[in-house]
Amino acid sequence: MPWPKFYNNQIIIPSAEGYFGIITGWSKKEHINDLISPENKNKIGAIGQLYSKEGINYIIRNLFLNPKISQLIVTGKDLSGSLKFFQDFLNTGKGQDVLHKEIPSDKIQQFIDWFKTNTHFIAEEELNNFLIQKPITNQNVWLNETIDFPDQEQREKIDFPSEEICFRLEDKKIVDLWLKILDRVLKFGVNKMSQYSEMQRELINVSTIINDEDPDNPYLTDFLYFNKQDLENYYPQLMTDHIFEGVEYTYGSRLRNFNGINQIEALINDLKANNYSRRAIAFTWDVMKDTGNPKSPCINLINALIQGDKLYLTAYMRSNDMYRAWPQNCFALRKVQKEIADALNIKMGKLCFISNSAHIYERDFLAASETVAKHKPQTECTQDPRGSFEIQIEDNKIVASHYSPAGQFIQKFSGTNATEINNQIFTFISDILHALDLGRELMKAELALKNNLTYQQDRELKI
Repeated sequence: MPWPKFYNNQIIIPSAEGYFGIITGWSKKEHINDLISPENKNKIGAIGQLYSKEGINYIIRNLFLNPKISQLIVTGKDLSGSLKFFQDFLNTGKGQDVLHKEIPSDKIQQFIDWFKTNTHFIAEEELNNFLIQKPITNQNVWLNETIDFPDQEQREKIDFPSEEICFRLEDKKIVDLWLKILDRVLKFGVNKMSQYSEMQRELINVSTIINDEDPDNPYLTDFLYFNKQDLENYYPQLMTDHIFEGVEYTYGSRLRNFNGINQIEALINDLKANNYSRRAIAFTWDVMKDTGNPKSPCINLINALIQGDKLYLTAYMRSNDMYRAWPQNCFALRKVQKEIADALNIKMGKLCFISNSAHIYERDFLAASETVAKHKPQTECTQDPRGSFEIQIEDNKIVASHYSPAGQFIQKFSGTNATEINNQIFTFISDILHALDLGRELMKAELALKNNLTYQQDRELKI
């Protein structure tokens, strides 16, 4: 079996005989590889990045298939807390809830027992000094025979018909909206291969709208894969122009120091001068650098617009991992939106986050399915932004009174049957559940009118 089995196109192998595996965080593996002197390269069997704590599964799986690698070096920037998580996992055994159930507990313990004392946390600049002191060949064997654990159980693949492109979802809180997103991608996404040699399930152009998330007090739940500290660690990637050592760029560096231009500051100044401006836009895409670049930025632009007394923000992302990345990206964009709104001394409006390739990787199909099954409410109860309707019977007619979300009367419609009302009000309805509810109520009203029954909205007819 070719090694590594998992992520073989994302792991550098300096020497097939090397006995050190190097785990980097967000520092580019290519950068770490370049730091290692030629005389030390033959000691290195693999170099790969650990972006998230769930990636530990594939470290364990790959190492049980390669007994030659008996020592680990952990180095690089830990922007997501994954390296600290791995260190705690080895030292205390905590965090095993993220591991695949197909990896037996005794093998997990065997891994911990060995690598707890054979993992070295080394600063990037000290790598060569550390390696030069180590022998050329491996003196220890930690595994007598390779083990290929069963693949992680995957959800059954069912393809449902859909609109194919442009899906709109809205909610007050990012966590609640995330559950809806996972549900839609799993139900309606199309299975296709990714550029990382892994299957994905993908929707095209998912527009997600957040209308009531306080970026200073984010609503977080225990079933998220990150906590508040992880979020605080992530924010600087959008909120500052700092480029961490070993990282080519960050979204923040492109937004706040693009060839010397702070685009966030510039769009704020533009809106201060003209609050009706449609040019308050910031880009991360550098045509000279990113055309054909496999490491090009995923978030490509943000666009601020003032309407009424609110600051609305739209962000476009060419490729978005909806299970592993969308929530953090959304929290950070909401933070940027507040920064702009505060600078203009106006309120925040809604955030619209458009994900062109909205996907979930195959490795996360089961976890995403379980998250939806355990935590997503069966009924998605949200207020229709186009308002609500009061249904009554007056003067032998069905009357539908239209009210704004704030409860203000707008207009009135009347007819002798449900179809007549439907044809008048359908453009004032945007939420599917609202439409279904109104359909039931109008049919009840029609039955009551035809049979001389008493009708009360949201109450059963007494026949």
